Amino acid sequence: MTHVERVRNYWRTYLPQATAQLEDPETHFRELAEQISERIDQIAVSLSANQPALPDDYLARVGTLNTMRDQAQEVAYDEILFSIPPEEPEIEEDEETSSRGRDLLTMQHEEAAVARRLEMETGSPEAIDWDRRHPHLAEEVDWMLADHADLTTSQKRAQLAEIMQRQDAARAQLQP
Repeated sequence: MTHVERVRNYWRTYLPQATAQLEDPETHFRELAEQISERIDQIAVSLSANQPALPDDYLARVGTLNTMRDQAQEVAYDEILFSIPPEEPEIEEDEETSSRGRDLLTMQHEEAAVARRLEMETGSPEAIDWDRRHPHLAEEVDWMLADHADLTTSQKRAQLAEIMQRQDAARAQLQP
């Protein structure tokens, strides 16, 4: 599937209202696909520069380069396309149910973002950019990357609960 097809499918499936409002959807999809392609190239170059040495064996070298390209593609799609959350379906719900749904969706997006950040090398350009875009989640990532062998399970839970409370407070300040 090409980048344009993937962008088109995402927008039509998860952003139907926004797609309907676009003056020229195909141009928009092509432009997003071009941004993704350029970002994949940037990330792939960065990954290959951080690679100590490519294997001498041809198949191993191709496999390593393909893996780096796949990683670059995953990050680029996440940054450009999947960072746009899906539209909520227009269903009549009471305010409490709707709020819980939004909270769950936010939690799922943030959980996935934290998992991706944990895979990044600390101090890498991608990690620095992620930390800048998700400052309310950076403390959780730092905590997860630290060694907590000297803490009891209840101490770990207490620390994480405090971090989650600060995240909730930061989220509350971001909402209109």
